[in-house]
Amino acid sequence: MEGGKILITGGTSGLGLELVKIFLREGYIVVATGRNPICMPGYESEFSFYRVDFSDLRQTSLLIKDICLKHEFDCVVNNAGILSPPDFTVTKDGIEYTFQVNFLAHLLINEIILRKQTINRSMKICAITSPVYKLAEKEERFHHESKDYKPLKAYSDSKYCLAQMCIELSDRYPDRKLYCFSFNPGVFSSGIYRMQNSLFRLLYSIAAPFMRKPADAAEAIASIMRQNNFTNGAVYNFRKRTKYLQDIDSSVSDVFWSNCYEKINAYLC
Repeated sequence: MEGGKILITGGTSGLGLELVKIFLREGYIVVATGRNPICMPGYESEFSFYRVDFSDLRQTSLLIKDICLKHEFDCVVNNAGILSPPDFTVTKDGIEYTFQVNFLAHLLINEIILRKQTINRSMKICAITSPVYKLAEKEERFHHESKDYKPLKAYSDSKYCLAQMCIELSDRYPDRKLYCFSFNPGVFSSGIYRMQNSLFRLLYSIAAPFMRKPADAAEAIASIMRQNNFTNGAVYNFRKRTKYLQDIDSSVSDVFWSNCYEKINAYLC
């Protein structure tokens, strides 16, 4: 598809920034969120940046509602994320940091946009997951607690929930022209390590030149989003092959999503 409007979270560096560049070149109006402002010379009228902290649900909600007053989107890319901090950390909302930033804030964003959007408007949602989503517990829990906190576990679970979100949104809005999929970019160089210790950052900087470039992953995502026949809920990889998440017992899944919506409902009104 050419032209249109797209929201890209975490659009100021790495994969997100490469997506911003691609969609601007393709004639889109691009809205990006991030922590640090950026400019896109030559695209001043087509590009907007909004600073936001996803560890604050109220701030996130107010910002997205404000954006929705100005824009209706054809595409949304849920890209912003962090590697889990070494120690158990909670947000000001009292939720484990990784779970909220990587997943719950994006659920909130998508729901606000869908509720503000013209009902018959078509929209594509892409959620950027990770190879480690496969390590996650399949019996979804609302979030981690301090006594059993493990950084890799928290990260993999958050990325698994993000992939599950694409199925959940498709099921919640069956009568909408809504197309949701997740994308596993594999291992590529990025700035996602910002909350890690200095040794990790050093080792990562040494390995980064040997990793896949974020521009390659961005082009694969854009190629998928140009399609009109992708499968809702599928997990695409770099080669555009698909996998599907295994079914979860409905009683477990229903409780999980009920807990998630209980947390964000106050910010949807």
